[in-house]
Amino acid sequence: MSIVAAMVNAILVRDWRETEAALLKARADGTTPTLVTPEDAASFYGAGYLAALHERAHKEFPDVAFTLVVDCGDAPGYALACLRAGVKCISMNPLNDKIADIARQMGAELVRRPT
Repeated sequence: MSIVAAMVNAILVRDWRETEAALLKARADGTTPTLVTPEDAASFYGAGYLAALHERAHKEFPDVAFTLVVDCGDAPGYALACLRAGVKCISMNPLNDKIADIARQMGAELVRRPT
């Protein structure tokens, strides 16, 4: 399933408790959720926290296919920090072609924020 198709059923997550609940439900339902952080999350949670959230989710739910979209607002610096920390899917508004190219080179992706 493409990330774009998966974003139709995006689930807002703010912390581990919400992430865990979403992934437990996805496991029970057999779905592949797209989790999305609040708008501008990279600016107030920080890249390290968001990367750790993604890593913990993969470690504790290896059987659940999911995407975590980290919102970086309009800040290229936060987007780059998230990419360096290991985040694989970021969103920006507006989209930034240079960041999109860097993300691709790092095996990541810049997408539109799910609405």
